[in-house]
Amino acid sequence: MVIKSCIRCQFHEMKENEKVEVSYCRRENCYSRFSKCVSIKALQWYLEQGSSEPNRSFSALEHVYSWE
Repeated sequence: MVIKSCIRCQFHEMKENEKVEVSYCRRENCYSRFSKCVSIKALQWYLEQGSSEPNRSFSALEHVYSWE
């Protein structure tokens, strides 16, 4: 799997794993899907999306019982 957010990274490298191209992080020396960098980028993206809706309220009860 090629991770789009990694393509612009200077540490990104493409490796072939079982005849499939995958993203590899040279900085952390592991496949990108296991790197902390991708986790941090995902968290930043999530927080940016959440900040676009500042008046959004969250209730655990509404979340659990929203189907009723």
